[in-house]
Amino acid sequence: MAIDASAPVREPVHEFDYVREPALARDLHGTYWKLKEEAPAVFWTHANGGHWVVNCADAAIEVLRHPDRFSSKFLSIPPNPAQPKMIPESLDPPEHRPYRQLLRPFFESKAIEPLEPRIRDWAERLVDAVIDKGECEFVDALGSRFPVSVFMEMFGFPLDQFDFFRATVVEYFDAQVDEQRRLELTMQILGTLTQLIEARRAEPRDDLVSTLVHIDFEGRKLQQDELISIGFLMFLAGLDTVVNALTFGMRHLAGDEALRTRMIEDRSAIPAIVEELMRRYTFVSTPRYITQDTEIAGTKVYAGDSVLVPLHVVGWDEKLTSCPAEVRLDRPHCRHAGFGSGIHTCLGIHLARLEMTVFYETWARKIGHFRMTDGQDLRFRGGSVQALEALHLEWDPSR
Repeated sequence: MAIDASAPVREPVHEFDYVREPALARDLHGTYWKLKEEAPAVFWTHANGGHWVVNCADAAIEVLRHPDRFSSKFLSIPPNPAQPKMIPESLDPPEHRPYRQLLRPFFESKAIEPLEPRIRDWAERLVDAVIDKGECEFVDALGSRFPVSVFMEMFGFPLDQFDFFRATVVEYFDAQVDEQRRLELTMQILGTLTQLIEARRAEPRDDLVSTLVHIDFEGRKLQQDELISIGFLMFLAGLDTVVNALTFGMRHLAGDEALRTRMIEDRSAIPAIVEELMRRYTFVSTPRYITQDTEIAGTKVYAGDSVLVPLHVVGWDEKLTSCPAEVRLDRPHCRHAGFGSGIHTCLGIHLARLEMTVFYETWARKIGHFRMTDGQDLRFRGGSVQALEALHLEWDPSR
């Protein structure tokens, strides 16, 4: 076969499959940490059709904060033009800003604060359901049910469909699901959103969908495809991300007696614990699409290529955080990109922080010390949104 001598050379090369790397399934964060230590700051891998990977904080921040060169229009690697648009996540400036400004007021801290009593009610109810058992599988019994219930209620999804919604999202993010099945799941989600939008258009309620259906946007109502696009993003983000953050956090707390004791004895430290655990156990690797020949941290990259940004590397950078492998509360600043960076920083950041703070407070007060059940085989999910699939915990129910 003839070789195209004019084709650009993509180097350095370091092979890494962020979806199917076998080591990810055994030790997700350990595998990314090893990558940070052994691979170049920016490198090319042939996995998943070939793409770049940034592997240090400077490179990650450069990509995330320059949407003019690194577009969000394809949120998959390899790029999938048929993937549903997710407003505003898959938009670049200037189209991005009006939608972001439309949604931002619903997720600001002052808008989230009134939800705290209901969030506390959910946390109390779910912890009470397992407290006397002395054990649970955290993801199924608590990790998913708490933030997912809060989100479904806020957005307007019917709570009696919880199991269907959660199972759909888990399968959608499963790295082993083929594209045909993922398309089927996408159509299920879009069908569910269409039904909900139509129901709220006919009969508004006190939820976010009803508000969006009837809100004024630049002198008009949002169109059906815009509503579905916004809803698709909310569905995937709201039903998976806080679940993963809590599960990784609880795994660490189960093995860190000093930090666990601090959480139990000093509830004022919990917001800092939330941030430090998010820094250490970041779980998103976000794709970007390169729109022009350019450089990342001195490495030449090319228009039409994709680049993966493991958000972990920002919080793990020794220049930003001393002893980043350690989980500590004595840092003057906790720098990380667990909620993203730049114009696409997570809209739900305040809600996520409140949910995690409330959950840890409730768990510390009601259950206190706990541990991981011996002998369990932890299995992790790779991909763009990573997860710990199950976590068995136990405690003394007589405390």
